[in-house]
Amino acid sequence: MGTGYSELTRAILFAFLLLFPASFSAQEFPGGGKPTQYFERASQFAQQGKLDEAAREYRLGLALDPKSAAAYNNLGSIYFQKKNNREAVEAFRHAHDLAPQDPTFSFNLGLALYTTGDSRAAIGPLTLGLAAPDHTVDAHYLLGACYFDLKQWRGSTEELQLARKARPEDDKILFMLVKDFRNVGEPSQSLEAAAQLLKSHPDSPLAHEMLGVAYDTTSQPFEAEKEFKQAIAASPHAPQLHFMLGYLHWRWKHFAAAVDAFQEEIRISPDFAPSYFYLGDIAVRQGQVQQAADYFNEALRLDPSYGEAEVGVGRAYVLLGRYQEALKFLRQAVARLPDQAELHYWLGKALMQVGKSDEGGKELARAHQINLAKDREAYENLKQVSDPAQTQKATPPH
Repeated sequence: MGTGYSELTRAILFAFLLLFPASFSAQEFPGGGKPTQYFERASQFAQQGKLDEAAREYRLGLALDPKSAAAYNNLGSIYFQKKNNREAVEAFRHAHDLAPQDPTFSFNLGLALYTTGDSRAAIGPLTLGLAAPDHTVDAHYLLGACYFDLKQWRGSTEELQLARKARPEDDKILFMLVKDFRNVGEPSQSLEAAAQLLKSHPDSPLAHEMLGVAYDTTSQPFEAEKEFKQAIAASPHAPQLHFMLGYLHWRWKHFAAAVDAFQEEIRISPDFAPSYFYLGDIAVRQGQVQQAADYFNEALRLDPSYGEAEVGVGRAYVLLGRYQEALKFLRQAVARLPDQAELHYWLGKALMQVGKSDEGGKELARAHQINLAKDREAYENLKQVSDPAQTQKATPPH
């Protein structure tokens, strides 16, 4: 899941899952015996660490009293300890359905669902779990993690900030907030969270990398370069650190430095397609078109679904006069990247060169329309930031 939560779920298990005797019904059943006898023995086994025996006793008791929400919850906690997460979800769901008013049962169900990787399904129970005072902070954290996994950055940011009020230096929260803030357009907040993360982990390559990205997002390339280099110094053979440094240099058009970093990344990770793609882009810019085509083709060999690399090959072949070959790659890319203006531009150029003027003209017009729409969107966003009240009155550029 990428949020580092699996260890936390184990650590908080005994704090949040009702494992031992609860308020079970005392009904006696025909044939002798009470379900409470099984539940009490289950509790004793659980305290002794005999989880298989405890689970068996809970199941026997539940066969007699299938309405005991607390017993289902405790059975779920045993499955959870045994990492039988699917069985835990089923047991917690029974507890939740029998006592939907109990936010603790809701929280436990949400926790188990998240642990199985079903972030979308976990959101409902975790939202109900916010009402449990002992679970509120962790419910906010888990909700933030669910929205993070679903790439719903605004929801993730809101939940994680609520969790952060109680745990301002929690590394897991800071880790996600760095990306959340960046994706919701709050780069200064992302920078602050990354700096806080680095403070608690001064020797962490990951923290330096995240701070470097945050600096880059706030247009501070020299500070970003410093952090990426510190990350590399701490872990010179870590995958993709050299790529991140190369990407920084590429963004700021420091192409010689970018080439060095990308080539070093290839030396460490020879199967990492993006490094070849950016080397190809730099080669095109420097007029080394055949070399660029070779780099783009290698990126595609490593990742056949890499749409930008298909565009790169097509672009290079147009520049080399290999128009029919260019069309093959550019047409393939259209399905992957239908809204990329550059793709339609190069496809239009290739079509014009092979005598398909009408189709080529349409592609060039499509490229122009996409660029115009982006210009208008950027203009509206700028007006909204500078003067929200005037946005409706402004006339966008034509």
